[in-house]
Amino acid sequence: MKKVSVLYLEDDDLDVELIKETLNSADIRFNLFHVQNKNDFRIALKTMKFDIILADFNLPDIDGYGVLYIAKEINPDIPTIILSGTINEEIAIDTLKYGAIDYIFKSKLEKLIPAIDSALGKAEENRKKRKYEKELVMSESKFRTIFHELTEPVFIIDPFTKKIAEANEQAEKTFGFRMNEMIGGKMEMLLADKKSSFPEAEALEQLFLLDKGPGESVFITKEGDQFRSGYKIKIIPWEDAKAWLLIIFTA
Repeated sequence: MKKVSVLYLEDDDLDVELIKETLNSADIRFNLFHVQNKNDFRIALKTMKFDIILADFNLPDIDGYGVLYIAKEINPDIPTIILSGTINEEIAIDTLKYGAIDYIFKSKLEKLIPAIDSALGKAEENRKKRKYEKELVMSESKFRTIFHELTEPVFIIDPFTKKIAEANEQAEKTFGFRMNEMIGGKMEMLLADKKSSFPEAEALEQLFLLDKGPGESVFITKEGDQFRSGYKIKIIPWEDAKAWLLIIFTA
């Protein structure tokens, strides 16, 4: 079983022994690293790897709020549990607003192990969430790079409002509209026949049956030039919803 690495900030030796006894009584294996002041706490956080922080709220050179500030500044991924035998419940609850994952009164150390177990679980969930968000940002960044480098006019269309949510540089060149003229505008601005149905019935049927919809339509530029061209629509996820990725084949 992997040991849980604990950084413990405490200036009272008796309390340190009590915490050691509490941790040793648990099924989880702990590796406790003890520091007594703000400077050593900061150095330990910068130079060593920890899974969780335990910190007394009242120390001569720092209080619980200062501990939470330093922890957030150096490594916000490490959950912090505040310990105290003197603060009132209102202050204890207030520490949660400043970033503590939990607070434990030293008179109720039987709650410490469950609190640590819960904190480690939440920390793991947060790490997975941040990893997913990072991957999502990278994925969106790659998509946008490819999107804007395509040599065909490409649009992201809201299927419910038919408004243009995004367009690439080639769309600007082909249709003559500036980007800010297209974004938010209706798809009809690109169609020669404003009353025509877009997508065409056959393309719309294919779109919802096979997740792709090829069709053909007459498009019009800002200057009024018309051209008939094929297109293809695909349903894609877009900002927590669904959108149409529209590619117009001009070649």
